[in-house]
Amino acid sequence: MLDLRIINGLVVDGMGGEPFPGGVGIRNGRIAVVGRSELPEAARTLDAQGGVIAPGFIDMHSHSDLRLLVGDPPTAKVAQGITTEVLGQDGLGVAPVTAQTAPVLAGLTPGLLGPLPLERWTWRSFADYLAELERADLPNNQLVLVSHGALRLLTVGPTDRPATPQELAEMQALLREALAAGAPGFSTGLIYPPAAYAPTEELLALTRVVAAHDGVFVVHLRDEGYRLLTALQEALTVCREAGCRLHISHLKAHGRASWHLLPRALEMLAAARASGLTITCDRYPYLAGSTVLSSVLPHWVLDGGPAACLHRLRNPAERSRIRQWFTYGPEVWNNQALGIGWENIVVSSVASHRNRWVQGLSVAEIAAERGVDPVDAVCDLLAEEELSVTMISHYGCEENLEAIYRLPYATVGSDGIFGGQPHPRLWGSYPRFFGRYVRDRGLLTLAEAVRRVSALPAEVLRLRDRGILAAGMAADIVVFDPARIRDRATYDAPEQPPAGISAVVVNGRLVWDGRRLVWNNGLLPGQVLRVHRL
Repeated sequence: MLDLRIINGLVVDGMGGEPFPGGVGIRNGRIAVVGRSELPEAARTLDAQGGVIAPGFIDMHSHSDLRLLVGDPPTAKVAQGITTEVLGQDGLGVAPVTAQTAPVLAGLTPGLLGPLPLERWTWRSFADYLAELERADLPNNQLVLVSHGALRLLTVGPTDRPATPQELAEMQALLREALAAGAPGFSTGLIYPPAAYAPTEELLALTRVVAAHDGVFVVHLRDEGYRLLTALQEALTVCREAGCRLHISHLKAHGRASWHLLPRALEMLAAARASGLTITCDRYPYLAGSTVLSSVLPHWVLDGGPAACLHRLRNPAERSRIRQWFTYGPEVWNNQALGIGWENIVVSSVASHRNRWVQGLSVAEIAAERGVDPVDAVCDLLAEEELSVTMISHYGCEENLEAIYRLPYATVGSDGIFGGQPHPRLWGSYPRFFGRYVRDRGLLTLAEAVRRVSALPAEVLRLRDRGILAAGMAADIVVFDPARIRDRATYDAPEQPPAGISAVVVNGRLVWDGRRLVWNNGLLPGQVLRVHRL
């Protein structure tokens, strides 16, 4: 007898084949049968009512690292069909740490990963952090990349200088340890200190370790605007020389002046793939991004870590120097004030109650309200909030976004950030992908779209028992109506669950019934996943 069966659906198995009428039977957390005919009896039956039965979606870019450890289990991801999230992104994951580096990471990441009191940072090694996650009540599965920033803080520290040979060897050893603990690969964010301070040679040394473990190098490029092509060439060169697989986070051309660069970037990727490199990418289905507000500052402002940054923000002489830098163009640095404009940078969250009024306002509006220059408005707010500020930046081009989704190696990542008035991608990414770009725009067939968010990311991550509907695979499943699925989250009201998703199953258990989280005996079925290398 089955534990659960899902009947009367259109089975889309994730492998890109033709959908067919049928159902899925589940026993002991695994798929027991995928059939076109009547399934065996089960303790519980879900009627798909003609909807799609698909593998659970895999979020290739998530920032739930600390949110999962505090408060009630979050529902934003599982509500949109995400059964597995990939943490440790942008080189700003939270392990490994020491008593000395934990406060630095906590100061760098509160806007991105959420606040967690330092006394709760009880883990030290990468394996310790995975064990800490396992003690949490997880609504879905979690997979964690090794983060460049954490490795650099443990060895070099938060300063802007190259690693010594000894420090580089220590980073490699820490990386090997984390990969052996089950990490699928290594992430860096080359716009975020301290990873931004690493030269190309450091990336090459680390990715050689990744290649030796058949891991994936996940990179936020060093520049996504004026120097996009140079930054892309760096990543391609590193992976070619290291023999490493490459995954590019949230591929884009940032800002109107850079939109014309994307076709050339896609040509470079096509040529690299034709030469034998294994390359994939992800992208959220919106024309605005979201990250920490401190990312608009020149890198030198964060040299030395959060305390040094706050000192510079509050020091009149240093403030004058910061203001001067915002007069320089893209030939000097990635100046977002010139690249997209202060009117297109919107504050989405702050830590304190006194500044909640700025949430949802652009930097230009905040500056006008405070009667100060926009640079001073940014610096004052970051100083007051001790860097715990996130932003939404409106930079994108619809034509470029559609070109990315046409790539056969492009998947989806929500890049969702919790807190304040978040970007709607936190709640709406996958329904928007299927509703707007698959159904309404017709960029992909339904079968191909499902493959892009299930089997493709599972292959990138080397998750050999997930991503497709087949006997023996883990039972991560989503049921949705392809005619109704859509995002309901907006920039003004972002915390809205989507329409058209009727059931989400994680490891064989129903966790979302289309309206709410489903608790079974007070526990949720999400697991911490580890890559077991052959």
